[in-house]
Amino acid sequence: METAMQQSWKKRLSPNLRGTIVFLVTFFAVGAFMPFVNLAFDQRGLSESQIGLYNALPGAITIISGPILCRLADKKRARVLFTTIGFLMLGVFTALMTIPWGFLWLLSLQVVYSAFSPPITPIRDGLAARMANKYGLDFGNWRLWGSLGFAVASLVMGMVWQCIGIEWLFLGAAALFLLSGVVVNLLEEPEEEKIIHQTELWHQWIPRESVVWLFLSAVFLSNLAQQAFYQFSAIHMIRLGGSETMAGMMRSASAVVEIPTMYLVSKLIRKIGPMWSFLIGASIFALSWLGFSLATAGWMLIAITAFRGIGFGFTAVSAVVYIDSKARVSEVASYQGLMNILAFGLAPLIAGPVFGSLAQSLGLPAMFGVASGVGWSAAVVCIVILLLQRRQCQMRKTV
Repeated sequence: METAMQQSWKKRLSPNLRGTIVFLVTFFAVGAFMPFVNLAFDQRGLSESQIGLYNALPGAITIISGPILCRLADKKRARVLFTTIGFLMLGVFTALMTIPWGFLWLLSLQVVYSAFSPPITPIRDGLAARMANKYGLDFGNWRLWGSLGFAVASLVMGMVWQCIGIEWLFLGAAALFLLSGVVVNLLEEPEEEKIIHQTELWHQWIPRESVVWLFLSAVFLSNLAQQAFYQFSAIHMIRLGGSETMAGMMRSASAVVEIPTMYLVSKLIRKIGPMWSFLIGASIFALSWLGFSLATAGWMLIAITAFRGIGFGFTAVSAVVYIDSKARVSEVASYQGLMNILAFGLAPLIAGPVFGSLAQSLGLPAMFGVASGVGWSAAVVCIVILLLQRRQCQMRKTV
């Protein structure tokens, strides 16, 4: 049931404007926080291993709380409410991180913080996709505004944190998360929904084709390697002589490149297929991490990260398209959910402590070299899938 605020906004703002605002604001909040949080922890004196452990917690909790909360939101038909609560709690616990009570305090906050954050993205995106379909709009255009918001926030807020001090990061980001909790009420609950029985739901979680599992392993490996970038790119920038502003420019450069890439990849997929597109993206990722391991100055990381943005544009679009092509209508959400758990649950869970230990024992350049090797293994899996598909086509022709 819609609140009075939702009904008022629904009358005053067009559906297209509402969707645009939701993605612009929510991604701006993430862009103001995510690229700089590990840098703030580094300046507080946390070790690479501690930062790695801190970043591993969301992955573990995503695997547990994500499916439960998403299913509960569906069952209660309260998706907007769950998303609102998630952002509001995110804001509260981010503000509490301002209190300098040591690593165990941050770790305990992260446990609760992570319990509310996993369902935010899938529920928000699901609501937006249904709302776009209802009004005959393009969900992809809203997602592009999200990338733009992230890019602007990474650049602008990097300058802000450098001017006023990185210690203000948590209060500033908390305010933006609270604002996001209000803004997501611009989305609408679906008017009609198909009720899925519990027995059907669990049966649909299991893909039957081996090629699907191979592709999911490629997605997992690619995201596993990418965690090195998410967790330590800002720290690497500072240690190469860069600044907070340059760290923001680095993430902003990637987000800006993603926007036209996503638009072009949608057309390219029709010609070469999603698997070839994902292979290109995975290879670009692997080359980027190799570049990070060899970089000797902060400005190099900005250029390499812009190149990395091309890879993100390729993989973000092609992964969704490929998995969707392998799923029946009744399995679409289950397959996408499984990919989300592997990419954003299991991958960070493993990468956090592993890359943290490697960074502390071998140094950041060597750690990024290992990440590059993991990234190339994802590309190899894609090649295996393409060879299997080619063999299947040849067998069909002979029959």
